[in-house]
Amino acid sequence: MRPDRATRGFLTLMAVALLVGALVLCGALGGVLIPLLLSRLSDNGLGGLANTSILPGFVLLVLVTADVGLGARTLVRQLFASRRLARYVSARAVAAPEVLPSVASCAGLQGRVTLVDAPESFSFVYGVLTPRVAVSRGLVEAVSAGELRAVIEHERYHVQNLDPLKIVLARSVSAALFFLPVLGALRARYIADCELAADRQAIARCGDRLLAGALVKTIRGPNRDELSVAASIGGPDPLDARVVQLETGVEPRLPAIGHRHVAPSILSAALFVAAYLVSAYSLGGPAAVYRSTGNGLASATVLGGLMCAVPFATVGISLYALIAIGTKRSVR
Repeated sequence: MRPDRATRGFLTLMAVALLVGALVLCGALGGVLIPLLLSRLSDNGLGGLANTSILPGFVLLVLVTADVGLGARTLVRQLFASRRLARYVSARAVAAPEVLPSVASCAGLQGRVTLVDAPESFSFVYGVLTPRVAVSRGLVEAVSAGELRAVIEHERYHVQNLDPLKIVLARSVSAALFFLPVLGALRARYIADCELAADRQAIARCGDRLLAGALVKTIRGPNRDELSVAASIGGPDPLDARVVQLETGVEPRLPAIGHRHVAPSILSAALFVAAYLVSAYSLGGPAAVYRSTGNGLASATVLGGLMCAVPFATVGISLYALIAIGTKRSVR
């Protein structure tokens, strides 16, 4: 089965981030600049640090390290937010009326839906590794049984597709590579496509009227900072497109990623390449690269990136597949 637009968007985002990250970290830095800096120190000792020719490479190394630190900080903050959200649900969990376990069981989510004692109308999927659904008492009291089923079917899509995990990854890589605004645009596009795809699943199983009724009653969404790592039926993203899809029955085409994201990303990439070349040539250029690595400047960069990208991609895909298989087995 062909992946839906949300899945293709996520794969595009992660592929671009992996390619850029591998070329920058393992290609430009690990494959060229760090060997050149170590060679300079080996030849001149600590006194080589006083040579201004190493300054461009050192500055670039510090900047890239800061970018990686920003991405790691974003990842850690989101993991802590996910943990706080799980504690919030656990602390406010109450016995559910008979209709909720029944609807959850029909959707294949038996044991994965928790009723939260809150008067507001909301539901969301949380849990980075083991996604679960939280439904508020206010929502259960406000909707009909059919509308509740539409809500659960919407959230079932998020559970099956591990969207809380994908949101954490998408936010982390776009934060680490913030100088490429196109990645932030791809992340926003993925989240929008994700909500539209979840709506389509609910429409296919319950009809558009029931989903529309549920959406109206949850449109404001829950008000918690930790929900940046959750996938919920409510909230403003992307409300207009979701309404169009409900009215027409056709998946709407979202606005294309425009020049305001692409042009700055191209400029940032060009500036990085220029800074990288200045750093490499200040440390001896292609001849020094060949002496240190046995490869030319271009080949050392590309080979370093590939040697990094392949194992990272293999490990990442393997881990994701294991999590997805575990979720699929527990969700019918």
